[in-house]
Amino acid sequence: MPSGRSRFARFAWGFVAYLTAVILFGAWVRISHSGAGCGSHWPACNGEIVPVEPSAAALIEYTHRLTSGLCGILGIVLLAWAQRAFGKGPVTAAAGLTLLFIVFEGAIGAGLVLGGLTADDASAARAAAIALHLVNTLFLTASAALCAYWARAPEAGRRVFAERAPAFALGMAAFVLTAACGAVTALGDTLFTSAEVIDAGHFLVRLRIVHPFVAVAAAGYLLWLLAPQAPADRWAKAAMHTAGAQVGLGFLNIALSAPAWLQLVHLLAANVLWVCLVIAAGSRTGNRQPAET
Repeated sequence: MPSGRSRFARFAWGFVAYLTAVILFGAWVRISHSGAGCGSHWPACNGEIVPVEPSAAALIEYTHRLTSGLCGILGIVLLAWAQRAFGKGPVTAAAGLTLLFIVFEGAIGAGLVLGGLTADDASAARAAAIALHLVNTLFLTASAALCAYWARAPEAGRRVFAERAPAFALGMAAFVLTAACGAVTALGDTLFTSAEVIDAGHFLVRLRIVHPFVAVAAAGYLLWLLAPQAPADRWAKAAMHTAGAQVGLGFLNIALSAPAWLQLVHLLAANVLWVCLVIAAGSRTGNRQPAET
């Protein structure tokens, strides 16, 4: 691989790692009830471009906006570099989608703030927006991960999903559904403490039972789907191990009443599983996987 493309691949994987950190920090904004830290102002924070004496909540929310904004800058660099190093093709297309989903991500985040769907809001509108936010995040992460992977194995991008396409499409759809349900469940865990759950009749509390069943069913399907590929594909093997660990983390989350640290670990594992699953699907080009250099 030419040195320029090799450097691009390292940058792209670095972007995926940075994006994961931003996603986790975004979850901390929710967990810490800091979503309304900048009030209903966007992109300003409480009417100030740079808050002078921010509260803890404002500092957390403002920092998240800055780190998310940096994602946009890095996304522009990713696309420009991909175009220069690879020209037209799957790598540049994936970089373009990455930037597009970053724009969508910012728009959804702005909508949450301007619509007042933050802090202790427990409306159905917020639940739907949170689920949409996470689904877009999954598409963003998938695009960035494929961009990084295809930079080292560009031929995989030209024959993506060439084998068992419907089965993989169903598995990925199952994961997206599970993640969307998980986002709504996490919102309920944030807004309702364990002491309140006993008497709470809110729909977010009642919906908590849905996520574990969906997650176990999806994990079972993914394990079945990936088993034939795992012996020869490290990404499929990693996805299988992570899927099993996710089920364990999920039940531990329930048993411990979803402490903040475990919510973050659970989300991190979900992100790792999604990246492994997407690349395992993107590398299905036949019995042999493209060589990586």
